[in-house]
Amino acid sequence: MAGSAAGTVAGTTASASRRWVRPAIGAGVVVVLAAGIAVWAGLGGTSREAPGSGKTGLAVREPLVVSITESGEVDAKRSTVVRCEVEGNSTIVWVIEEGTLVKEGDELVRLDSADLEERLRSQEMVQKTAQAAFQKADKAYLIAESNRESLLSAARLAVKFALLDLRKYLGADLADAIIQAEGNTDFDALVNDSRLGGEALQQKRILESEIDLAEEELKRAVSTVEWTRRLESRGYVTGTELEADELAARRKEVALGQAKTALDLFLRYGFPKMAEQYYTDWLEAGRECDRVDARTQSELDSAKADLDNSREALRLEETRLEKVREQLAATTITAPQPGMVVYHTSQGRRWGSSESLEAGSTVLHQQSLIKLPDLSEMNVEVRLHESVVKQAGTGDPAFVRIDALPDQRLTGTVTKIAVMPDRANWWLNPGLKTYTTEVTLDETPGGLKPGMSAQVEILIDRRDDVLQVPVSAVHVEKGFQVLYVDTAKGIETRRVTVGLSNQQRVEITDGLTEGERVYLYRPTGAPALKVPPRVEPPDRTAGQLLPEPGRPSADNATGPTGRARAESEGGGESGMTGRMPDLKNLTPDQVKKMRDHLKNLPEDQRKRLLGEMQKHLPAGAPPRESDRRDGRPADKGRGSGVGQRDAQKTGPAP
Repeated sequence: MAGSAAGTVAGTTASASRRWVRPAIGAGVVVVLAAGIAVWAGLGGTSREAPGSGKTGLAVREPLVVSITESGEVDAKRSTVVRCEVEGNSTIVWVIEEGTLVKEGDELVRLDSADLEERLRSQEMVQKTAQAAFQKADKAYLIAESNRESLLSAARLAVKFALLDLRKYLGADLADAIIQAEGNTDFDALVNDSRLGGEALQQKRILESEIDLAEEELKRAVSTVEWTRRLESRGYVTGTELEADELAARRKEVALGQAKTALDLFLRYGFPKMAEQYYTDWLEAGRECDRVDARTQSELDSAKADLDNSREALRLEETRLEKVREQLAATTITAPQPGMVVYHTSQGRRWGSSESLEAGSTVLHQQSLIKLPDLSEMNVEVRLHESVVKQAGTGDPAFVRIDALPDQRLTGTVTKIAVMPDRANWWLNPGLKTYTTEVTLDETPGGLKPGMSAQVEILIDRRDDVLQVPVSAVHVEKGFQVLYVDTAKGIETRRVTVGLSNQQRVEITDGLTEGERVYLYRPTGAPALKVPPRVEPPDRTAGQLLPEPGRPSADNATGPTGRARAESEGGGESGMTGRMPDLKNLTPDQVKKMRDHLKNLPEDQRKRLLGEMQKHLPAGAPPRESDRRDGRPADKGRGSGVGQRDAQKTGPAP
């Protein structure tokens, strides 16, 4: 294949200004439409004349190879770019000599580090201050946490003791009932509650017992006074003894009154006061516990915020310190892998200026300084014009010639095609769009270095036993591709169908036989191409030129009325409601309307109408460009010029 390529298409280049567009073979859903054909843009729709030259070429069957040739530059398949990691502007103190072979870890560039050393000392002091503040905040937080636990524990214990006092005085059942009612209770009435217990019940019983005892003692004293009076009347006792018994009786009566008063005071004032006091003490103890909880929690949160802030401040200062240390370490740039030192000078400035890499020069952050290419696998980088980039594909074979190694012809494979165009030099030519393409070499010869110039020939397609003629023999006349054939009867202007092509040869797929001779230029006296006359369409839409769905045509109309109506409307024997349109010049909207109408027609009318439309198509008319846009099948060839790549990817011909 390499020998055929060299012998057939040496130095071929596909470009936007020289390409053939092969017409696709369209097939409609229900109707065959006429369309425009592809033309060679380089001919501009006209034929060149060479009066009196009479040069001819022979139609032969030979292999046809289509390729793209572009110049490029050798580069390593894998390269490591060493960049300046120091922020801001840095001055180079020392740089290794270009072309030096280095090992991993070898020093490449040394930058000025005086400012960074000063920053490191300052940052270390700031970091120590932040660390002391963090330790202080940490201890304050621990103190606040411990203080909260102590105060909250004491407050909760006070609540517990207050509840015990309440239950101790009123009894557990009555105390729980009061708590359940949230204090909405008549404390005066609780003394008679059956659930009353505790100290209050005990005190009530004591007072009631004292009244009972006083009443009993009063009864006995009164009985004693009566007996003493009887004895005194009979002279058995003296009057003094009677007075003593009467005095004792009065004492018992006073004691009874005191006991009743004590019980009344307890029931009216003592019990309600003590009951409500115990409940209030319990309630206030709970509120105090809540206040202690909220106050200590606030203090703890404040201490926690101070601790978090100081921790974050310390982390920030430590990060800054670490960054300064990294920046200081980055002033010494070492090789990340073995390789050959290649200076990566800036090429992004306008007018092509570049800054050399040497001691004393200033570099920026992330500026590329040195490339370390891996010389074990090399590729060639070329830029394909947008008009031919779609013809190439990953995996395509290629031949490479290195300018520095003219005696060697290397082989390679297309391994990468950029998705977006290269905009690096857009300001030089804004309209130029090229796509970076990488061709990986199958083997790396000795002496090959990055940056060498190369010529790359990408093989697009190859066909064996192809009928072909010279490119200059194909002309465009009246919108058709033609050949001027030298026959026994004289010059014949013949329509042909073309296929693949390169800059030298073009494939003829129809209209020519092997061995015929064709003129390389338009000969003087060549007859004009004869094409069928164009039928002008009536001034109505395509949809109006078709019968209405469900409406009988002239052939299907029953009776004289239906036939007369069809004839009066111009339908004739075809069932059309108007003159046959020019099928070569239908607009996309007319095509859509015709398809919609045809789908809704009965089967017999549709077949009859399609047959009528076939009669009005010009013989051999090529399909429309819209057929290709609609995705109709085309030949499967690849290549520049007249191949399927241009027909389907670069759009219609001019």
